[in-house]
Amino acid sequence: MRRAALALVVTVVAVVLLARYETAPPVTRTPDDPRRPPGIPTPAPVPAGSVSAVGPALTTPFSAIQVKATLRNGELVGVETVALSGDGPHTDALNARAEPILRESALRAGSADVDVVTGATTTSEMWIESLREAIRKARRGG
Repeated sequence: MRRAALALVVTVVAVVLLARYETAPPVTRTPDDPRRPPGIPTPAPVPAGSVSAVGPALTTPFSAIQVKATLRNGELVGVETVALSGDGPHTDALNARAEPILRESALRAGSADVDVVTGATTTSEMWIESLREAIRKARRGG
């Protein structure tokens, strides 16, 4: 009987704490947006001898996504998310968490052959597809 009462009290406390938990989701903005949060570097200019291309703007039921790839000698040397917008705070938070993971993974892999980010599967799939198309376009000369 004491265990059941203790379990009930712990459950009630946990539910109350979770219900009161508030967050402010991070915001992802395009590089030229004047409201760009401090601490996020503006992408470097395209190095000489490189070719850049922008993939198609793709949409999920909740987001619009577009990615730019920069290649030098056929190798992926730069990835920039040109557009990433969500339909609300929850989607914005997922996108803001997933985008740097996807970008860093693509640069490490040197391609669009990267894993999706857990919790942001559809966003990841569309981001990867836009990057894949940008790479193809850059390889054809931009």
